[in-house]
Amino acid sequence: METVLFITDLHTGAHVLELAGVFERAAVHGWRVIEVERDRASQPLAESFKTWNPAGCIMECGKLTDAIDTSAFANVPIVYIDPDRKTIARGANCVTNDASAIAGRAADELMKLDNASYAYVAWRAPTPWSVSRGEAFMRIMRAGNKRFHLYDKPWQDTCQIQKDLARWLKPLPRPIGIFAANDHVAEQVAGACQLAGLESPRDAAIIGVDNDELACENCVPTLSSIEPDFKEAGRLAADLLAEILANPAQKPKHLHFGPVALHRRQSTRSVNTGDIRIIRAVEHIRRDAVNGLTAAQIIAEIGLSRRLAEKRFLAATGRTILGEIQEMRFARVLRLLETTDLPIGQIAGLCGWESDSYLKRFFKARTGMTLREWRAKHTTPAKA
Repeated sequence: METVLFITDLHTGAHVLELAGVFERAAVHGWRVIEVERDRASQPLAESFKTWNPAGCIMECGKLTDAIDTSAFANVPIVYIDPDRKTIARGANCVTNDASAIAGRAADELMKLDNASYAYVAWRAPTPWSVSRGEAFMRIMRAGNKRFHLYDKPWQDTCQIQKDLARWLKPLPRPIGIFAANDHVAEQVAGACQLAGLESPRDAAIIGVDNDELACENCVPTLSSIEPDFKEAGRLAADLLAEILANPAQKPKHLHFGPVALHRRQSTRSVNTGDIRIIRAVEHIRRDAVNGLTAAQIIAEIGLSRRLAEKRFLAATGRTILGEIQEMRFARVLRLLETTDLPIGQIAGLCGWESDSYLKRFFKARTGMTLREWRAKHTTPAKA
């Protein structure tokens, strides 16, 4: 059995999903995968190579690829995930995020709100993924003749960056749609908006990347975010490495992975009301619709008569309370169909529907297709 090293900074966040994708394909290719965390390793990378004698390497480039001494790699093939541009330019085998697709999702979401201007707030340092997202977002805005603003000054301290961003945001035309490089940056933008007296999403709509649920759900407002398909990145990297091992002379490839979902939360969800009870009800439905939440529970939470609660909810959202619940459940169904191979019969229960037959009738009326037909049309067959 051949050994493959998965080299990363820390076993956290996106790295975990990328490694899961690698493990999934390793089972097909007959590999043993060893994870090496550079920041925690007790021995230099060269020693890890001597210990494991790997057939190949997958390197997750969370930090600076060019700072890594690859002399120990000898003739061992490497596939890089999200490396810096110098590595790509050298003709390395790479798998990178599709910056244009991610920026496109962000632009679509923000432009629905018909903002007066748009902005991109970059990561604290000019990393390749941050720069690429900003450039792609700028191209979309300029192609649509939108007012565009860029904040790309390096920063470290979160308190200071919020103050700096608040000063930068104040004079910009409002409402403004802000695309943040990732969810951590989006948190800083949300804090800056509060300092600047901007209400979200009325004055400033914010969207980030990664769908870090801990960050997004505990921010005020809760943050909309684009989820990249990190697991697919791991799959692509593993399959590319398998190709290289089978044919070492093949030309280097540069593959891309895109977003898998957009998670809409309060920071881009415009609710046409100042009634905090309705705003809280909308958030409650977004969080718990798939857990069996009922319209009666929401009405009780709002604390008004059924007729008045429904009237105010409809005026604020354009949907009835039950319609909003069903919309959240339907979105969850689509995501499970597209991104998992769960049996059709299990999906209704996982998404809060009262029965499998009810979901099937609703889905057919909504899409004109059965769940199985929709899955076949919107997914690609798994690689053998």
